[in-house]
Amino acid sequence: MSSRASLILTAPERTLHRLCKHFSHKVTAEWQGTKGQVDFTVGACTLNATAQQLQLTCWARSCDALREIEQTLERHIGPLSGQGQNPPKLIWQR
Repeated sequence: MSSRASLILTAPERTLHRLCKHFSHKVTAEWQGTKGQVDFTVGACTLNATAQQLQLTCWARSCDALREIEQTLERHIGPLSGQGQNPPKLIWQR
C-alpha cells in the first residue's frame, strides 16, 4: 500500500530537515539537501522538497499501518513547518 501528498510551504526544505531530525530521535531517518527518508516501524516515507512544495510518499504493508504513518505526519507537519496555529492539510492519494 502507498499514498502521496504534497504541500505548498514557504520553506519546504527547512520543514523536511525538521521532520527528519525530529523523527530521528525515535526511528531511523536520513536527510540531505532536498531529500529525506523516515523508516517507521510499520513502513516508510520519502520526502522531497522543491522550491515551494514538500512532497511525501509513504508505504506500508497494510492499510492500517499506512494510515498510522499518515496520521503521524499530519500531527507533526503543522508545528514543524512553523504553521502550528494554522497547520496545512495533507490530502493523501492512494
